Amino acid sequence: MVWERFFDRYVSSHVGSLPLDFSEENVRRAFRDMVEAGVDVPPVPQLRDFISMYLGPLAEAGLLEGSGTTFRGSPEALEGAGRVAAAPRVVAERAREARVRWVRVPVTGAFTLASRIYVGDPARGLRGTALAVRELVEGPLAEYVSNIVRAAAQLRGAVVVIDEPVLGMVVGARTTLFGYRDEDVLEVYSRELRAARGLPRGTHVCGQLNERLVSILAESESLDFLNHEFHDTLANLSLPWRRLLERGDKFLSPGVFSTRRVEVESVEEIEALAAKVIEVAGAEYVNLFSGDCGLGGLRGREGAYEASLEKLRNLAAAVVRINERAGLAR
Repeated sequence: MVWERFFDRYVSSHVGSLPLDFSEENVRRAFRDMVEAGVDVPPVPQLRDFISMYLGPLAEAGLLEGSGTTFRGSPEALEGAGRVAAAPRVVAERAREARVRWVRVPVTGAFTLASRIYVGDPARGLRGTALAVRELVEGPLAEYVSNIVRAAAQLRGAVVVIDEPVLGMVVGARTTLFGYRDEDVLEVYSRELRAARGLPRGTHVCGQLNERLVSILAESESLDFLNHEFHDTLANLSLPWRRLLERGDKFLSPGVFSTRRVEVESVEEIEALAAKVIEVAGAEYVNLFSGDCGLGGLRGREGAYEASLEKLRNLAAAVVRINERAGLAR
């Protein structure tokens, strides 16, 4: 099993965000609730926008001007981003109290951070953002993310995940936006994750995938697993996962319940989709089951937080069943 380097059985996890207002008390509550739901690899709870929470320190350092979720800055100012120290909001004391073996630390990657920083005319969309300036992404922004990862790697049992939802838009089936080469994408991951060598290192890219993007990610020597959605994007099952994962010595971390709807999937539904992914990719190449994405998008809907916890309880129960069938029960 490729994943046996890190886990002794199939495990459940969560991408990070939850439909709960941000406060220190709610961060502690969310972590406790996920542990009590049976999640094996609970994340550091993200109760704020997953991009602006990491751009905030750059604004505090005077490199950006921010209002809400919109940030502006000059390329010259952003050259100093790599010198800014920042750390994810971790709950290490709660992890110790709960005696969990692993804690997922989601860190927003350089490509996605850059997509929210306007260095030009906002009317130009992504072309007006730092994402269109390759030198900023590959240099100071990747270095800034590496500073965050360095802090994350100090947490006992850390599973470090680079969240890059925008990457599915940047790397197309035939072309890549803004002139990024395959090796540029690999170099950014390498720079970001170098401080987490020896730990489980993964990336989360949601939405529909193309084989070229997955092939690039599978080639990365800095990644151990790839986290993608399968419940609401069943088309992702059609990719040649076994071949790609075997060639790259990676394992797949599949999303197996919806994070777009409040309705709760049954244990049986989650288990059935997980079994289908295992059938396609191979039992030795699949582990770290989660939902498709974060659950923060459910914020404002009636009963959203309770439904989120129920989804996670059912995920944990489904993974227990998978372990029992595989003879890996605790």
